[in-house]
Amino acid sequence: MNPQKIVIAMPTEDEFMPSISRWGHEYVWTHKEVYFIHVARKDIYVHEMGVDEIPGKVEQENIKKQLLDFIKNKAGEMMPLQAFNKAHFEVIFAQSPADRLAEYAREINAGMVVVATRNKKGFSGIFLSSFADRLLKLSPCDILVLRPN
Repeated sequence: MNPQKIVIAMPTEDEFMPSISRWGHEYVWTHKEVYFIHVARKDIYVHEMGVDEIPGKVEQENIKKQLLDFIKNKAGEMMPLQAFNKAHFEVIFAQSPADRLAEYAREINAGMVVVATRNKKGFSGIFLSSFADRLLKLSPCDILVLRPN
């Protein structure tokens, strides 16, 4: 693994942004190759008439453009311009976002993935596997899990 390559799993939900932003403001960005990635869920349905993807291809392109703008805006707020200009930004659609993010980290030989969590507790935390939990099980590299404030 390459500790110089960091994948940041960019959330789009407001509840996650403070953790990512706080970490971003405190992080030393020099000499790192940073990948801001958002993996959006898509569903695939097989029926007698064929296969449908939701969202469809055209919708995916529209969503991708909007999400890239959002991610770049948030990244620009948390890192110096010099690091921002070298960063990579990508939106990917997959049936299992955590599985695809782990695969992406493997593909680029990442050294660390940064992910925010809701920090579920109690009954829901026991039976529902969160994105961060799934990523911890599948990731080929270190995972930094950021808790909410």
